[in-house]
Amino acid sequence: MTPKTRDEFLDLVDQLIFEMEEVLMCAQDEGDPEDSVFSDLLPVYEQLTADLKKLHAEIMQGKHAFGEDRDLPFMPLANKWKERLPFHNLFATLNAVNRQGLTG
Repeated sequence: MTPKTRDEFLDLVDQLIFEMEEVLMCAQDEGDPEDSVFSDLLPVYEQLTADLKKLHAEIMQGKHAFGEDRDLPFMPLANKWKERLPFHNLFATLNAVNRQGLTG
């Protein structure tokens, strides 16, 4: 689903925050250093989760502008690790809508 309104965009941000927090819990609980699928990227997951929460707050405060053909600030980090981010497609959707602007 591609968000068309501010509320739909916020719903997708919330969904991605939830998914990232789930990954964070898995990474924090992962105990076997030889099976560090998630735990070796713990700092990346933490940073992206914090960045998503900041984006959410900025939108709620009316401090975020859509449609300025600019990437979201966390996209370089998300793109760098896209092969290891289970929900990179959601980051890409958020970024595309942010660049193009809301249509609804």
